[in-house]
Amino acid sequence: MPKRDNLVGQKFGRLTVLSAAGTIGTSSMRWNCQCDCGNKTVVYGHYLKSGHTRSCGCLANESIAKRSTTHGQYESRLYSIWHGMKARCYRKTSTEYRRYGNRGIEVCDEWRKDFQSFYNWAMSNGYSDNLSIDRIDNDGNYCPENCRWVDMSMQSNNKSNNRIVTANGESHTVSEWSKILGINDSTLCARLDRGWSDEKTINTPLKIYRRHVNESRVNN
Repeated sequence: MPKRDNLVGQKFGRLTVLSAAGTIGTSSMRWNCQCDCGNKTVVYGHYLKSGHTRSCGCLANESIAKRSTTHGQYESRLYSIWHGMKARCYRKTSTEYRRYGNRGIEVCDEWRKDFQSFYNWAMSNGYSDNLSIDRIDNDGNYCPENCRWVDMSMQSNNKSNNRIVTANGESHTVSEWSKILGINDSTLCARLDRGWSDEKTINTPLKIYRRHVNESRVNN
């Protein structure tokens, strides 16, 4: 059997390949992809390489609406982000709707009804093509007061399933504390799962923690 191409990290149109999604029967390999608009989709590899599929579907929607607008931004990355933002919140068929619209996340009227308003905010608040839109409060809406432009590593650290730990007057995710302290995040999570306070979790050196665990095992 010929070796399959590894498409992870490659970009095809608006789609960046994140990981392999397996095959169905003897069909071509499928790939998990993220669109520039923020939506995720699964695409067959031969569709990506042939150029058949270049987005999550937002390109097709844009081409349909293109004739009825005057802002001329349909081919821009910002328009793709705006379109994806609304799809996540209001289109129930979107793969991301469960984590956004179904949780009550909305787009403010100012942005939802007017792309130009969103464009103006983006250009006045640090937008560049290597950044993604991020909600500061993961339970809050898409609106000027709750959004910013960040790189992907910062956005990953702001996901709602990350654990925020506050110690020594600072708040970071477990992942960030792991890098600061040089302690595996699994160790930090184990401390928290044992009921340790945030301060104790962060301020206990690794050797002392190991002694504590060993003593607990002996006593049990």
